[in-house]
Formats: sequence, structure tokens, C-alpha cells
Amino acid sequence: MVKIFLAEDEKIVREGIKNGIPWEKYGFEFAGEAPDGELAYPLILKAKPDILLTDIRMPFMDGLELAEMVKRELPDLRIMFFSGYDDFEYAKRAIRIGAADYLLKPVSSSQLLEALERMSEAIIQEKSERGYKLEFLKQQEERKRMERDRLFDTIVSGNLSLQEILLKGREHSLSLSAPVYNLILFQARVSGSQEQFTDQVVMFDEMIKDRFENRAVVIVFNRLTEGYAFLVMGNDWEDLDRKTTACQELLVRLVESCPGMEYFGGIGVPVYRLSELRTCFKAASRAYACRYMLEYNQLLTAEAAVRLHDDSGTISLEGMDITKLSRDIVPNFLKNGSISEVKYFLEEYLEACGSNFKSLIFRQYLLMDVYLAVIGFVTQLGFEPEQVLKEFGDGKTLKPCVGSEEGAVKYAREILKKAITLRTTCSQKKYRLVLDRSKDYIEGHYKDEDISLNVVASSVNISPNYFSTIFSQEMGITFVEYLTKVRMEAAKELLLKTDLRASEIGYQVGYKDPHYFSYIFKKTHGITPKAFRSGGRNDAKT
Repeated sequence: MVKIFLAEDEKIVREGIKNGIPWEKYGFEFAGEAPDGELAYPLILKAKPDILLTDIRMPFMDGLELAEMVKRELPDLRIMFFSGYDDFEYAKRAIRIGAADYLLKPVSSSQLLEALERMSEAIIQEKSERGYKLEFLKQQEERKRMERDRLFDTIVSGNLSLQEILLKGREHSLSLSAPVYNLILFQARVSGSQEQFTDQVVMFDEMIKDRFENRAVVIVFNRLTEGYAFLVMGNDWEDLDRKTTACQELLVRLVESCPGMEYFGGIGVPVYRLSELRTCFKAASRAYACRYMLEYNQLLTAEAAVRLHDDSGTISLEGMDITKLSRDIVPNFLKNGSISEVKYFLEEYLEACGSNFKSLIFRQYLLMDVYLAVIGFVTQLGFEPEQVLKEFGDGKTLKPCVGSEEGAVKYAREILKKAITLRTTCSQKKYRLVLDRSKDYIEGHYKDEDISLNVVASSVNISPNYFSTIFSQEMGITFVEYLTKVRMEAAKELLLKTDLRASEIGYQVGYKDPHYFSYIFKKTHGITPKAFRSGGRNDAKT
């Protein structure tokens, strides 16, 4: 609302103005009054009104002197003078001070209200250019950030030409051209926790944004449950190696500054061309997939991942080290892995078997182990035994698959993907329940001016940061965008089906400030509430 302060020495006039206008009805807030400038001055500085109504002639300190003083402290304050003296000299001085209007007494309520509404429109226009516009820019930035992060998968897909990649980069103010490139795939999590969106993880995400936001040579992409991807660009091999090392060291320092957090990273192989980033990504993904088999708190290069297998030697059936094929590895991958990582996980897992995978007996053993891990995992998700058997079959389904290495790999890949798909379905159901409850809450409380993301998150018993992330991820729009959409749909219905004033409708859908409501409506629909009502009713008549 636009705040009004009144300085007037005549009590009858002051009381008449104060009580003669239903301020809230017209989008104003009466913020205070005083009988002279001296008393008004400290009250104005405290109340910070948008408009000062002041008589020119007052005892102790007149309106002109008051205006000069408050303008120095509150330069955006608009001042409306009124006086019983038709004195041109007063008017000239008022103009020099920056008077927004000058009215002669006696002033009727309708005359004063008309002048205030004109002034209010100018104030709202300025606010819209600052506060309201900034809010919309914030929403647009959030959406743009989501699209920017999704750009990573497009870049490493290998499906775009160099020109198309560079163009998409420019759309997000990213300069992707460089002599050499490398990738770091990185995850930070709470030690031992499978939760992807804890407050600590969200806080770490903020630290990443803060430290890498304006780094032209290292571009970070948030891959949500799959961690982060850092695209490092260098001028030559030596420069790239130096920047990659510096990036690794910074990431480790950031994690170590968060007690209880642990990390794992996979580093690709340097490449010359953007079109070769697909090769770099595959190498980084192989190293990154080792996090399911190795201890955390390490960054593994693609070369080190290869050496890890080469140095492990051949495992014979008689002397096989079972710890290298721990039964925790597959369940751990099923809990945290994604479908896109199944290929790399299996490559790492099977390499750990050495040449033993060529053995029919060993393949039978290994696939049965994977099968039992999948069945146990899916059962823990809550699926009924009948449904599990229908999806994965019984142990007999293994027989036709173990005859060849290719068939065995294909079988393992399919059941792992199917299990992760079911896990995703369960997660989406859980998220859907949270989202349905939050949408019901919004539907029942969108009229409340104080409704916010924090309030709604509290209603579904999860943290605001976690709620914001899953809401945007699952709904495809931000919380504020969704709330605005609900309010605007309700407003459109009231405009077409009732004769309520636009300001009253705004109040009913959660906007106490009618000017802000009109601004949001026009920004959303490209038309004012009045024009929408007029057009809608005309269409109904025809």
C-alpha cells in the first residue's frame, strides 16, 4: 500500500482529512499525523511514507521548511502542499523543493483523493520499475538457471554441431570456446546419508554458486541427484592442468569447510574440441562410477581408474578376493545411481572381475548375486512379491542369459535399469504426495497475503530449501510462479463473474495493494484487469 503522512496545524481540517477518506479501500495506508513540522519531522523519518500531505503555513516549522528537510533524508518522498493562501511565491518555492502537487484550501475529499490517486499511480510505476520488476527478474533468473543446467546434457550428447553449441551457450551468457577442455564430475553429500536435498547439501550448493558464479574458465552445471559437472577450459595442456588442479583443490576445501560432508569426483581426459566433450564425459563418468566401489573423499582421474583395474591383477576362482565384489556395491548403486550411469557402473563392476567373467560358472554366480540384490532392493521399496516376480521373473530367467558375456551384460543392464525406474516411480509418488498436499494448501490459502514458500514447506513438514528444489524439479515452474498462476486464475474468474472493483478482487486473491495486483495481472496476461473484464464480457455477449 502507498503510505500517507499528514502535517496540518488546524485540528478540524486534520481530523476531516484523516477520517473522511476510507484509505485502505483505495489502496492507501494512513501512516501518521502531526500538528506542525517540528513534531512531524522525526515521525516522518520513522514511518517513511510515500506521500507527505502538508500545509504550508504552520507554527514552529512550516511545510516548506519541513519538506526541504525530509527531502534530504527521503529523496523519493512525494510532497503535496495545500494552503489557504493563493500566493504565487509559495507555489514557486514549493516547485523548487520538488512539490508533486499544490492544492488550495478548502480541499474536498474527492478532490484530494483524485490528486492522491494520480500521485499514487506515479509511485506504483516507480516501484514497479524497482521492486516488482526485480521480483519478476528473480523468477526469470531461476527458470533460466534451470535451463542453463540442463544445457550440460545437450553439450555432451554429441548431437549438436559446434555452431549450435556455441549459440546455445551465448543464450545463457556462456563463452564455451577454448583451445582445450576437461570435465570434473563431482558429488558432495552428508556422510552416510542417501538423502539428496538435505539443508547441508543445499548450503553447499549455495557455496558452489558463490565461488564459481563469475569464473569464465570453469563453468559449473548442477545435475541435481547426479551432482555437479565442472567444465574447465584452458589455453594449452599445461594451463588446463593447472586450472583443473586448482578447481579440485577448491572443491575439496569447500567440502572440508562443511562438517560431516564427504565427496567423490571423476576427472575426464583433456580434449581439443567441444565436439570431443562426449569422449571426455565418458571417461569422467567411468571414473565417477567408481564411487560405488571405492571409499569417498577422493578425486579419481580417468587414467587412475584404468590403472586401478590393470594393477589389480587376475582374480582366480579359487583365490578370489570377495571384498573386491562386495555385496554392498550393487545395493548402494541402486540407492543412488541413475539410469544413465548403469552402463559405466557395469563396466567398472565387471572389470573388477578380471578374466573370470569369461567363465560360465562365474557369470552364473555374479548374475545371481545381482538378481538377488535387485529383488531385495525392490522389495524394500514396498512392492508386493507377486509384482516383483512379474517384473523380474524367478531365478530360472538367468539361464538363457549366462550363455554369453554379451547376454549376461545385457541382462544385468536391463534389470538394473528396471529397478532404478521403479525407485524413481516410488520417489515421484513420494514427491507427488508432498506436491499434492502443498497444492491443496495453496488452493486453500492463496488468499492469505502472508502465504510463502516457508509457510507451505512447513505445512508439509520439509525444509524450505528441499521443498523449493523438488517443487521446481517436479512441477517445471517455481513456487512463486505457481502461486501467481493460482491467484491470477481466481482473479480472472472474479473479474468475469462479479461486479467487484479490481482493488477488491486483488484483496480477495491475496494482494492487499491494488496497484501491485494490477501490475502483476498485466505482467502475467499482457492486459489490465479492467480491459480483461471488458473484453471477456463483450465476448460472452457475442
